[in-house]
Amino acid sequence: GDILDNPQYGDAKTSSSFAAVRKITLKPGENITIASVYGKADHIDDVPKIAATVTAAGYVQGKFSEARTLMDMLTASVETNTTNPLFDGTVKQMFLDNSLRGGMPTVLGNVDSDATYDEDPGVKIFHSFSRIHGDLERDYNAFMIDPSFFSQGPGNYRDVAQNRRNDVTFVPRLGGF
Repeated sequence: GDILDNPQYGDAKTSSSFAAVRKITLKPGENITIASVYGKADHIDDVPKIAATVTAAGYVQGKFSEARTLMDMLTASVETNTTNPLFDGTVKQMFLDNSLRGGMPTVLGNVDSDATYDEDPGVKIFHSFSRIHGDLERDYNAFMIDPSFFSQGPGNYRDVAQNRRNDVTFVPRLGGF
């Protein structure tokens, strides 16, 4: 049967959603955009208010614009302008993907100084989105190396180098961090 004619359930063990419309007929040259919005509500009674917010005119486009602005801000340090827009976009996307996997250094503390982490104890570095690359649930990502000479244990120095090798290029204030 049609998904819209079947019972709708308000809770599940795993998240899922569907987008559906009863019927639509498009004339040549016409188009339609169907936006799916999903998330979590503390209680089923909260859903009507949330639905009213997300279905308001301009809400989805506004959120899309916010996301685009955020992505442009996060990738500004690798802005590339060649004769190949596909290449330019690939550089930004690869940087964004790697940052979300391995962390993005953020300078905290003495942010108005031009000094590096090595030169100024007031410069603090925080890695937003930081984690070892790969899936969090993978057992090999249980990364711990004791701070001692000839340390052994679960860990991989390749992970550390992979996630930090470009940081000093894009954020020189990291210094030897």
